[in-house]
Amino acid sequence: MRPLLRFSIYFALVALSLPTIAEGLSPRPALLPRLEDVPAIPSASLAAIEEGSGDLPGNAAFAIYRWDRFPSVLIFDMADFTEQDRMFSRLAFFIEKRGYRGRLLSDALLAGKHGWNAHDYGPDGLASFFNAAASARFPLDAEELVLRGIVLREGIIARALEGAAFVPGAGAVLSISRASDHQERILLLAHESCHGVYFCSAEYRALCERLWKEAPATERLFMTSLLGALGYDAASHGLVVNEFQAYLLQQPRSMAAAYFERVGKLVADKSGVATAAEILPDLLKDEAALENFLKARYASKQSY
Repeated sequence: MRPLLRFSIYFALVALSLPTIAEGLSPRPALLPRLEDVPAIPSASLAAIEEGSGDLPGNAAFAIYRWDRFPSVLIFDMADFTEQDRMFSRLAFFIEKRGYRGRLLSDALLAGKHGWNAHDYGPDGLASFFNAAASARFPLDAEELVLRGIVLREGIIARALEGAAFVPGAGAVLSISRASDHQERILLLAHESCHGVYFCSAEYRALCERLWKEAPATERLFMTSLLGALGYDAASHGLVVNEFQAYLLQQPRSMAAAYFERVGKLVADKSGVATAAEILPDLLKDEAALENFLKARYASKQSY
């Protein structure tokens, strides 16, 4: 039986979060459906989604699935990075990116910028983004309007009765791309599924918050410095805690030392930041607490 989250996989891919520009990607004439043409969303396991490869049927811009373990989590499997950027890059910069958080970037400012190779957004972030766009009368692209319609229809955000245009609902949106090879898709789904659990489980969020609060200052400084180096806005507390748990869990404990030694080189020259080797025991302690919680709550359910 496969576990809920694929803790046993590990690929040393820093590209998961480096804010690099996607090269060699030209606009493709993918077919973006109208909201009314988006059918009922089928349920699928992460394993089934992971196996997706090649072109989508009918030259579609994306396929969309409902995670069978957490039905309020929608997973968008995008045709390529170009299509993914059209739907999610402005969100990424608005919600997560260092130096850009809270800003609605025009298409001209987004040109040549790549969001991430995978994405995750919860109800609060989605409502904040679409409220900012509505308040500023900001022209969203067709892909973003389709996304807004889907998350409204599925209850991830809702229309407000008064005041702001949208309020948070329940669930989350995750995204990967078929431009990623199979190994990267496995890694990205492992990482993003951790975010899906985080958005859906208040109990899990509370555990992550407690572990972060109780972590030694050296561990917190290492993680905030690392996340900043990877392009996240480390001034956002909620974002840091959410990424903290996902980066701890995306590789098994046996590979943690090699992983954090690798990415720790990004912050090795920062004054006062401990080395990965120095904080590894603390990281492993927190990783074990998170994994034990997830196994205890979800391991008996249908396998991933």
